[in-house]
Amino acid sequence: MKKFSLVLFILVIAVSFAAISCSGQKKSGAASSGNMVVDALNASLAKVPIEGFQSGKAASKQEWDAMITKAIPVVKEVLPKVPDGYSLQTTGHTDAQGGVNSAGNLNLSTARAKQVYDAIKKQGVNDKKFTYKGVAGNIISSKCGANDNCQRRVTFMVVPAK
Repeated sequence: MKKFSLVLFILVIAVSFAAISCSGQKKSGAASSGNMVVDALNASLAKVPIEGFQSGKAASKQEWDAMITKAIPVVKEVLPKVPDGYSLQTTGHTDAQGGVNSAGNLNLSTARAKQVYDAIKKQGVNDKKFTYKGVAGNIISSKCGANDNCQRRVTFMVVPAK
C-alpha cells in the first residue's frame, strides 16, 4: 500500500509538472495582475469579446457589428478608470492553425484588433490609453481547443502601458 501511495504521489507531481511546462501558450482567464482595480476592469471587459471571425479573415459580418455595439459602452465605462501606467488594449487572436507564432497569424490577429479598434474609435472613443495589438495564437481561450474557431476573436484587457 505504501508503494502504491508513493507511485501515485510521484505520478501526480509528474503530471502537474508536465501540464504546467508543456506549452508556450498562455490560457486566457482570471490571471491576477496584482492590481485590484485592473483585475476588476478586466473582469468587466472579459464579458464582451468579439467572436466568430472566419478562418484566415479579418473582416466581420453584421453579427460582429452587434458584438462591437455591445462592447462600446463597456469600453467607454472602463477607459476613464484605467490607472496611470496602463492601457486598455484591443487584443486580436487567431487559432493555432498555421503556427501559434507565425508571421501570418500575427498579421491576421493585428488586423482583427485594428478593425475592432477602428470601429470603436468611429463611435467616439478617442483616448490615448486605448490601443490595439495582435497576439496570434499565444493566448488561448479555455472555451475550446487551440485550433478551434472560438480562438479567432478580439478581446479587451487592461495591460501595462508600453
